[in-house]
Amino acid sequence: MNEPNLIEENTQVAEPRPRKRRGWIVPTLVIAIVFAYLGISPRLSQNQKLLAQTHAMESSDPSVSVIHLKPVGENGDLTLPSSIQAVQQTTINAHMGGYVKARFVDIGTRVKAGDVLAEIESPEMDQQVAQSQAEVSKAQASVGQAEAEVSRSQATIAGAHSEHARYLAGVGQARADLSHLQAKLSQALAAVDVAQARLTQAKKKRESVQAELTRSRVAQSIAKKTLDRWRELEKSDAVSGQEVDEKQSAFDGAVAKVSASEADVSSADADVQAANETIRSLRAEVLAAQADVDSGHQKIQAAQAALGSSQAMIESALAAHQASRSNVAAAQAAVGSNEAAVRRYSALQSYERVVAPFSGVITARNVDVGDLVNAASGGSGATDQTSTVTRTGLFGLARTDVLLAQVNVPEDSVTNIWEGEAASIQTMEYPNRAFNGKVFHISGALDSGSRTLMVEVTIPNPDGKLKPGMYAQIHFLGAHGAPTLRIPATALMFDAKGTRVMEVTKDQKLHFITVKLGRDFGNEIEVISGLTGRETLVSNPDDSFKEGEKIKPVEAGH
Repeated sequence: MNEPNLIEENTQVAEPRPRKRRGWIVPTLVIAIVFAYLGISPRLSQNQKLLAQTHAMESSDPSVSVIHLKPVGENGDLTLPSSIQAVQQTTINAHMGGYVKARFVDIGTRVKAGDVLAEIESPEMDQQVAQSQAEVSKAQASVGQAEAEVSRSQATIAGAHSEHARYLAGVGQARADLSHLQAKLSQALAAVDVAQARLTQAKKKRESVQAELTRSRVAQSIAKKTLDRWRELEKSDAVSGQEVDEKQSAFDGAVAKVSASEADVSSADADVQAANETIRSLRAEVLAAQADVDSGHQKIQAAQAALGSSQAMIESALAAHQASRSNVAAAQAAVGSNEAAVRRYSALQSYERVVAPFSGVITARNVDVGDLVNAASGGSGATDQTSTVTRTGLFGLARTDVLLAQVNVPEDSVTNIWEGEAASIQTMEYPNRAFNGKVFHISGALDSGSRTLMVEVTIPNPDGKLKPGMYAQIHFLGAHGAPTLRIPATALMFDAKGTRVMEVTKDQKLHFITVKLGRDFGNEIEVISGLTGRETLVSNPDDSFKEGEKIKPVEAGH
């Protein structure tokens, strides 16, 4: 039904040229028509066949390629996929900012631990080191000044103690002098008391002799009168001369006694006067002694005041000494702080030389001479185990003499894996070679989502044939896996209803089944649930197929 169009389409010719050369136009048209016919004939035949097939398909069930499932892994070694990675890898970052002064390695360079990879020029850090060293010198000078102040304060304390001892001795001497003066005062007072007693005694004696003088005078007067009467009587011869003489003798005796009593009174008066003079003299001595005692008290007070002043000087000197020691401690602390700053800046300065933390091969080089780099906090190699080549930092470094493969072992096979178990590793790059490895670490818990156990296998790589990032199949030689279901990845459908497959039922109708997937083996994917293993599946399902649609199964590969 499209033939006229095809003929019309293919028989169109170019517009006629000018009529100059009409001689060869007709042959050309004939040749063109012949070639057009020869080209259209096969196409017309093919179109007729396609129309026939279309009519046949419209009149019969569509054909689909199908596969039959069967469990795998039974009675064989447990084989699981993995990606090889370096046993140790890191991103080497700049610990300080600056310009890259020199670079000594490139990708693929093998380095040893401690090898210098690059040098960074940081004038600011160099200035910080010089400034911190100057601060150390300044702080050390402050320590010397503070220690000199301590020595001066110690000398002041010694002088204050000497003055204090001298004033203390003065107080003792003043107190001794006061005691001596108080003793003299006491002696003077005692002497006054003795003189007072003697005065009293002299006064009593004077009163006694005065009374005796009075009696003697009375006796003299009586003797005088008696003598006069006897003389009168003698004139009348009333008495004898002898008796008159006796009375004369008595009178003379009374006169003598009066003279003696007068002499005693005079002596007693002299004693009283002498006693009064002694008392006046002793009282003067008492006053002088009292004045000396008062002076001694004043000297003691003055000595005690000087002693208190010296004690205050000692306390002041001790306080100054303590302050000086505190200044020394503060200066020493400043020295320690500045020395710590010097060590810190020197340590940071040492990071101008970027060195390899361990032996390995450079896997990435992200800087060149003259680049400005900033200080980074850490590497990505230790945290991102899925990346084998870092794109951050200065360099990527990996240890490749021993490689590592992390394998997710299914829950039903974890009891067959143990540390030290031998493993065989095969890669697509070396299909005819098996690399030896062994189980190094086994995780202590299963992943609750995938129900798998993380197992690490170490692979010696002394010749460097294996590279981090290679895909590998890990064969656990001592473990046997339980039967599992694997289907081609092309048999899966992913849509809003989830992950599904198309089953071909016994009556050759389509039925959709929702499945749960497990491990990805590349061309095949493990099915954990949804299938029994006896199903026949469409190998390449189409979104146009519908539930219950009648189809014609065709074995895959036919």
